[in-house]
Amino acid sequence: MNTATPNEHPSAIVKVDTSNFSEEVLQSAEPVIVDFWKNGCQPCDMIAPFLEQIATELAGKVKVVTLNGEESPELVEQYGVRGYPTLALFKGGEVAVAAIDFRTGSFRASISNALASLRT
Repeated sequence: MNTATPNEHPSAIVKVDTSNFSEEVLQSAEPVIVDFWKNGCQPCDMIAPFLEQIATELAGKVKVVTLNGEESPELVEQYGVRGYPTLALFKGGEVAVAAIDFRTGSFRASISNALASLRT
């Protein structure tokens, strides 16, 4: 489903909530980066373009999804999200990396390190 408005480009990021989280994240054959975010969160807005770029570059290898914590509080509670944004890496239906650090160093390096940890 294309969620872009007429003046926007289609997004490589999938929007998830309680209705499709299991299918898109837990049952995914590829690793999934879940971006837990909320409205009005400036850091959430700041990392959004980087997540879009990563989703495009790693398409077919890694899926990137966003989950609005205000719309899916039960998932926020289930996965222990304490602040926004929180990035978690799922593989095989389980949390593989609970929190990808986006604040220090290179955001891309943090994603790469999290993905590399899946191979060890």
